[in-house]
Amino acid sequence: MKRRVLALVSVGVAIILLLGAMFWLIQRDGTAGGQGNATTAAGEAVQDEASSPRNQSSPIEPRLPNEESFARVAESASLILWADAETGHFKAESKNSGNVWRSFPEPAYWGDETTSGVWRSNLLSPVMLEYIDASSSKSQTKLTNWMEERGVLEFEELDDGFRATYHFKSTGFKIPVEVALRGDYVEVKIIDGGITEEALSLLNLKAYPMFGSQPSIDKKGYLLLPDGSGALARFDENRSNDKSVYREPVYGSDLAFYNEVTNRSEVKMPVFGLKSGEQSFLGVLTEGEEYAKLFAAPAGSLGNGNWITAEWQYRIKFFQSTDRRGVEGFYTFSKERFEAAERSVRYYLLEGEDVGYPAMAAKFRDYLIQERGLQRLPSGDGDIPFFADIVAADLKQGPLWDDYIVGTTTGEAERMLRELTDAGIGSITAIYHGWQRYGYSSHGGLLPADRRIGGNKGLESLANTAGELGGKLLLAANYSLNNSGRGGFWSLNDGLRNLAGTLLYQPLPAKEEDVPIVSPLYSFREALDDLPEYGKLGVDGILFTGGIGSSLNTDFNSRNRATRSEVLDGQQAVLAATADGIGYAAAENASFYSLPDISHIHRIADDYSYDIFVDEAVPFAQIALHGLVTYTSEWGNLRDEYRSDYLKSVEYGAYPAYVFTAAASGAFKKAYSVWYYSMNYKDWIDVAAEQYERLNEALRDVQDAFIVDHATLAPGVKKTVYENGQTVIVNYNAEPYQGDGYVVGASDFAIRKVDIRKEGKAYE
Repeated sequence: MKRRVLALVSVGVAIILLLGAMFWLIQRDGTAGGQGNATTAAGEAVQDEASSPRNQSSPIEPRLPNEESFARVAESASLILWADAETGHFKAESKNSGNVWRSFPEPAYWGDETTSGVWRSNLLSPVMLEYIDASSSKSQTKLTNWMEERGVLEFEELDDGFRATYHFKSTGFKIPVEVALRGDYVEVKIIDGGITEEALSLLNLKAYPMFGSQPSIDKKGYLLLPDGSGALARFDENRSNDKSVYREPVYGSDLAFYNEVTNRSEVKMPVFGLKSGEQSFLGVLTEGEEYAKLFAAPAGSLGNGNWITAEWQYRIKFFQSTDRRGVEGFYTFSKERFEAAERSVRYYLLEGEDVGYPAMAAKFRDYLIQERGLQRLPSGDGDIPFFADIVAADLKQGPLWDDYIVGTTTGEAERMLRELTDAGIGSITAIYHGWQRYGYSSHGGLLPADRRIGGNKGLESLANTAGELGGKLLLAANYSLNNSGRGGFWSLNDGLRNLAGTLLYQPLPAKEEDVPIVSPLYSFREALDDLPEYGKLGVDGILFTGGIGSSLNTDFNSRNRATRSEVLDGQQAVLAATADGIGYAAAENASFYSLPDISHIHRIADDYSYDIFVDEAVPFAQIALHGLVTYTSEWGNLRDEYRSDYLKSVEYGAYPAYVFTAAASGAFKKAYSVWYYSMNYKDWIDVAAEQYERLNEALRDVQDAFIVDHATLAPGVKKTVYENGQTVIVNYNAEPYQGDGYVVGASDFAIRKVDIRKEGKAYE
């Protein structure tokens, strides 16, 4: 009996405990608005509070942020940074004027926006991205954005700004972004280490793409593109029929991947900008820029506003060959994404009267000095430098084997320098090309110099003569190609390979030959090994003419594998070692990552690519560089438009450069690489001396001076103002230009020692 009673008591206690537990669970799940795994009225599961940060937002709808909900998150001497914890959008406000730069479209004009579909939410969203389903060979790239997916946001305030982590609900991406206010700029940084992917693969993303965007209300507003020397796309609300956009990789394309063929100049500067009214911004990509493209959309192409931004690349399409010849195959994307420790862009904010491209270039110059370590050129009262490119030799097809063409021996080069000096040309920097064995078309194993043009002894003598005449001798060197096999090069082991493992070549059309492209790491080793030998020759420096200092390629050769970032670091190391070991490093049409290790940029771009929506070229690069490094434009005897290109070198502050041979111009008519037919120096010496004298007038007193202004005074009339007050006015017209108290002749220039910014408003 007692046992039965005890059993009943035990069952009763168990039932009571079970009912209590069920009641506690019901109470827990029914509180806090139905958290846990409860379902909302919309049928969407809400994450459990214990597994989700308390600062995570609710799913967002595509909309403009409510500016009344913005909170102050940082402050500097001149700016206030405001942020919206619901969207992660921000705005920077000037303390002086109250001007505002927003990371989203201007609310006052959003009602006029006609774009619909996903692109409408793209314009509203703080983050948009492209992705692909890599598990399917038939998958197509798709575009999405955080607002379109009704994503959620983790928001956290930092000491100088905030961190916003965007959760994409449908695709599963998580993108962490940090925004900070630092003095006169706002920095937007993508944290690659915090990006997560699920089943889909991230291709690229844009963070706050609409920052500073403006409709075409201000007819004097424009986008600044890093095309050539710099180009302006002026605001035009009637461009609605033109859907063109600008989308180009920073520092040029990467041969290891698929590249769209365009006629645009390579992007050498990691900058962009936008001006509207009395405010503007300059964007400078400062970290991870080798994995970025610049994207610009004039009004009417993608929305009613003009906008420009960085597009960060994580995967690029490549051709997967299925045969040994590399002809058959298909396009796909890499499985591994590009990783950079950080990807950042600074938005320098400008306001007032000086907010145009000259002010943007000045701000970029400040960045190069303060952050990249460039220094002002030494002051002096000597003549400007004259750059004489001298071609030693090349090859052409002969009846049985290649014939060797002698253009200029070292002895002839010495006589040339003396004659140029006697003609009145001073401070000559001679650059000797094609001095290696078999000349200009022979690549790899450059040293020793070919005996037929004087050998190493001849180079030593030429270097001595250049120095005695008050100049320098540079040797031109291309380490990116090897068709000789010299130096132990074997393309299978040491050639550049794309992601499919295919060896890459550069055509030499005149010879019907494909020249192997060298693995960057191999080229670095070869260049560094040659430095002691260059030092023994007594030359003053090296001009790198291919690869090093100008272009970046990822290498998938297993023996020399290198990422684009590693190739950039390696090039900088070679340039620095050259400057330290020899004394002078230069590069042809250099990319700006080569600064400050180079002292000279040879044949820098001074035009733009003539896109249908681009209006004019401007000397943005030259304004930023003048007084910090020397630079030249195209060779004077190979100009497309002889007189106007000469005047442009005056306007842009570029030093004169010519390419010469001692041989008759027709000697290279059938050469494999040197296709220039007007090079005999005796044909050009008088013209070169005359132009040098005029350029010396314009630039002698401003060699170390910064350019502080540049503008159009009238159609075809430009002015360039230096910080010491010297002003150069260039008239491209066939008729004289009448200024206030001065006249500039037709197709000519004039020099004034006063600052004409005070003499009237520039032509608009």
